Amino acid sequence: MVTAISNRLQRVAQGVAARLPGILSRRNLEPVFSEFFLTECDGMILLIASLNTNKIRFLEHYTDTDLVHQISTEVKMPIFVSNHSGLRYVAVLSDPPQLPRKIDLPLGTAPDQVALGVKPGGQILSLPWGRMGHVIAAGMTGSGKSIYLRSMVYQALHNNMRLLVADIDQATVPMIANHPALLAPLASTPGDALNLVDRALAECNQRADLFKSAPDYPENLEEYNRYAVSAQLPPLSRVLVILDEFPAIVTAAPAIKTQIASLGWRGRKFGLSIIFSAQEFTKEITGPLRDQVSTVICFHVRSADMARRLNCMGAEHIPVTRPGLAITDRWGPVQTFYVNKTLLSASDSVKPAFTDQERLLFERAIAENGAQLTRERVMTWTGVSEWQVRRWMDSWALRGWIAKDAMRNNAYTVTPETRHALSNHPTPPSPSNQPECPPAVLQPIKTEKQEVHS
Repeated sequence: MVTAISNRLQRVAQGVAARLPGILSRRNLEPVFSEFFLTECDGMILLIASLNTNKIRFLEHYTDTDLVHQISTEVKMPIFVSNHSGLRYVAVLSDPPQLPRKIDLPLGTAPDQVALGVKPGGQILSLPWGRMGHVIAAGMTGSGKSIYLRSMVYQALHNNMRLLVADIDQATVPMIANHPALLAPLASTPGDALNLVDRALAECNQRADLFKSAPDYPENLEEYNRYAVSAQLPPLSRVLVILDEFPAIVTAAPAIKTQIASLGWRGRKFGLSIIFSAQEFTKEITGPLRDQVSTVICFHVRSADMARRLNCMGAEHIPVTRPGLAITDRWGPVQTFYVNKTLLSASDSVKPAFTDQERLLFERAIAENGAQLTRERVMTWTGVSEWQVRRWMDSWALRGWIAKDAMRNNAYTVTPETRHALSNHPTPPSPSNQPECPPAVLQPIKTEKQEVHS
């Protein structure tokens, strides 16, 4: 609670708030701060400095990584930029709570969600695949980066996604080499990686043609899939593209830079998520990529310069004895989830994202009604409202779990793919959802040493 914020930290917050305008002024930037707040989130005490974006001409000048690094250095504490709803500098005033050293990936994560790890305070960090966007993952050997990539692959398979993977060292996910979810063979050379990117662009072209056929001009995968279901067409799966050791690929195949620029912006529209992974990202590679990615995850990295360049200040100080611990540019410190490689060694055992209730409903429809599933039967079996059942069935259709059968007067039936998954992979109970950080209780602060611009 805000009342637990000590007087000492309140004085520290006032001192930081007083210094921020001067730092911006020395960079020839207008210090158009509108509000300063103290809050507690995930067990950390934060100072939030909001800027008036109506008075800012070039937002990129205020989010420049050199500026953020300078602010962190001068105030002697981690500073993060939040620009998802307005523009704010967030200063971490207190030491973050200790994160566990190892946390196994929950195997029953919600459909269409990707779980990244656990935040200070114990909250699971998960979000829709589409909101994660493209990712830069940086980290030295042994830092946990490969385990993070395996976690992403496992969850992609769990969500019935397709895969395009460049594993140059053949040490990260060689065990999925023959998995049917792969749209192309695993790329083990830079030339293969270039072909893989071409395959991803070809997928975008195919999907662009499908989008053009939709009457309402869909702008993203979700909109197209809603049309596809209504038109009795198969919905499109998301695609996860992993480019491990990306700088080595660029060095050996420079032509990939042009394709990546196109794939980055087109992929967001057509449901392709890209992870660029490496031990180290040079300035020449980082610059173009920063315009493509929405999320940066830094495990232990070699230098403060690279951590600053990726806006993950402090990642160079992560102990080498803490694999899986990372600094993100969006959520601060996170302990990423651990996935044992044996889970992917038997990758055909990756379970689809059915809940217990969904599995039982599908199995009952198969056993009692020839796989046909009607709203009336689901209402009878579950006792829930027609509105709720309609939502469920719309969601199942979007995932391709059920589809209208023209031979049965367009009644929904459980698809053959779902029947195969059910026969091979009964799904365990899903863990209860853990809350995200509760809505911040904000305590305004003032300082006599600076003027707050309205």
